[in-house]
Amino acid sequence: MIFTNLVQANLHTKTLGQVIEYYTQLDSTNEEAWEMIDESVKPGTVIITDRQLSGKGRNGTKWQSKADRSLTFSVVIQTNNLPGSISGVFPLLSGVAIVRALQEMHIDGGLRWPNDIIINGKKIGGVLCESRIQGKSIKWVVIGIGINVNETADDFENDISSTATSLYLEIGDFIQRERLLAAILNHLDILLNELGENSESFDISKYWTPYCTHGNKQITFQEGDQVHQGRFTNITKNGECVIEMNGTTQSFTSAVIKNVRGLDFID
Repeated sequence: MIFTNLVQANLHTKTLGQVIEYYTQLDSTNEEAWEMIDESVKPGTVIITDRQLSGKGRNGTKWQSKADRSLTFSVVIQTNNLPGSISGVFPLLSGVAIVRALQEMHIDGGLRWPNDIIINGKKIGGVLCESRIQGKSIKWVVIGIGINVNETADDFENDISSTATSLYLEIGDFIQRERLLAAILNHLDILLNELGENSESFDISKYWTPYCTHGNKQITFQEGDQVHQGRFTNITKNGECVIEMNGTTQSFTSAVIKNVRGLDFID
């Protein structure tokens, strides 16, 4: 069970988490968030569940969570008409908030473009952001976050490998989920305020690149049905990845990194 009063006691936010809707079980926190938006919801509301039955990952994949051990939640953001061209910033910005929160707890984490949270070369979680755009402006964003926190090896049902892990398995200690959630919301609130105040000049690469685990490395990535290889050089200010292939650079908005030389990842 998540104790929402303990989360809020550790918050220093202007809006995020001031309202927390807790459910013992949900199909999807993102889906619940959109239903709340349609029914009128306070911006900054957090929807969290101890057991998510049909969690969604990127590109239609499923996100499995373990009851009472993982951290699975969504945050409702009203964006005040930010341009639709920067929608790709939100998963990257959320990843930065997560890694900064982990640093606060003396845990070193990294990021894999565009939405994976990495520790010791293994994935502990990810971000799924969904936007509602009207005209050329973003009206609402739902930020969905799933993190493996206190899972043991048994919780992975014999599927534990070099590709997935939990905070407990990496640091050897259990983490208070309420404390981690509050820290993420605190850092996310700061970053979202900076984005809102400086949307035209905001450059996500300055925040995200220091935590990238595959900068200047050879990668294999997939765009649609095509698989490519190249060198990941950086990201643009709006969050597109820039990859060097055959002496030229190209930017991508929806590619999926499948392999980094020296570090194997499988989604």
